[in-house]
Amino acid sequence: DIPNSTSSNNNNHIGLLTVNGQAMVTKKELEEAKGAISSLKSTNEELRITVEEQQSQLQQVFQILIEKVCDAVLNVDFTSLPVPASLSWAGGVLAGNGRIYAVPHDSTTIAIIDPSTSTIDTTTI
Repeated sequence: DIPNSTSSNNNNHIGLLTVNGQAMVTKKELEEAKGAISSLKSTNEELRITVEEQQSQLQQVFQILIEKVCDAVLNVDFTSLPVPASLSWAGGVLAGNGRIYAVPHDSTTIAIIDPSTSTIDTTTI
């Protein structure tokens, strides 16, 4: 059983936890702890704000990249690409490098379309 006293004869220990009449924490230690906690809260808030700012910046960068890739793809006249008439593909996938990889339908090759250079290459499977 730990007795808890809310007062003491020593003004340095007023309102603090005592065990068997002995102060466990001084008023100075308590104030230092409160200051440290306040400082940590401040640092935590600054870090939270920094993280939110960085997330916002990354979202802006990603949006710009998405717009550039989409613009590159949308602004290509695919009818002018030099596609051999004997090969055919069905569908394609836009890769992270901006190229489009077309899936063969009646072909033994994959078509690699580069919208930035308006070229198409084929590679045998």
